[in-house]
Amino acid sequence: MERNLNKNVNNSHPLNTSNWKEIDDSILENFRFAEGRRFHNVEGIPYFLANDKEEISRLQMHHYLYKYIWQSIYSAPMHEKLTSGGLRVLDSGCGPGTWILDMANSYNKSIFVGIDLSSSMFPSTINKNTPDNVVFLERNILDGFPFPSETFDFVHQGFMNLAFTENQWQQVILDMVRITKPGGWIEITETDIETYFAGPLTKKFMKSYHDLLNIRGINPFIVTRIENFLQATNKVVDIHVEHKSTSLGSHGKKLGEFLSCNQWASISHAKAYFCEFMGIPIDDYDGFVEKIKKEYDNNKSYSKSYRIYGRKKSIKN
Repeated sequence: MERNLNKNVNNSHPLNTSNWKEIDDSILENFRFAEGRRFHNVEGIPYFLANDKEEISRLQMHHYLYKYIWQSIYSAPMHEKLTSGGLRVLDSGCGPGTWILDMANSYNKSIFVGIDLSSSMFPSTINKNTPDNVVFLERNILDGFPFPSETFDFVHQGFMNLAFTENQWQQVILDMVRITKPGGWIEITETDIETYFAGPLTKKFMKSYHDLLNIRGINPFIVTRIENFLQATNKVVDIHVEHKSTSLGSHGKKLGEFLSCNQWASISHAKAYFCEFMGIPIDDYDGFVEKIKKEYDNNKSYSKSYRIYGRKKSIKN
């Protein structure tokens, strides 16, 4: 993997051609548009959140919220090696590349690769803040990582709980292990999709949300299965599971307010679906959400996030 790889490596993408007459409707086949928002439209992908500038901004804020919650952006014991340099690091499902850019700016002697389904989320190649040690690749992860076995020293994946079915999760983790070098580390950061100490309206909403996800084959509590998936490979040892509980709403001060707003913003485009499941008029949705936010404070509600990380067996193991 050469350092001079083009940062937007998909040079064959139709949008890169200067001959606009060659562009046809196939460009738009991977996207659909609804209520002014853009979404993925790829067969076999259960992910339903938006894919546009508004979502990029939300994901960037999401990164910094959880960086503050954890007071770090990873937990695996990689700091000394990353500081020494010469490592290859992959971020699976990198989105707008916020984690990758944060890491690359901190460890400028190593190479960082971000991979995602849509290159439209990547930072522009003319962005002067993009470090030279960063490469972005457009790839459907479910087709397999396009790398030889034992390529990376550190493989990271964050907040992909809405992206895969349970069977797809097992497939992705197996491939993450394959491309990790012996002795290298794999880390997955996730949340479960639940509100703890929930009030009655919050419980009603979460029930509808879980129903919607189950219909799409998504397990709202997949985070509880990840440790088992890593163990089942028989190639990962020293597995650690850490979690943080974070208050939602104003009783959690500014952090709780920002986190609550970020969560609701992520699904704001799906209000019609939720209203159908909950049996309430769509005009009542915004008021319903405000009542839930009040319940957060009355019940001292909170959410949980997790980091699961382990080391790939080395030859001596």
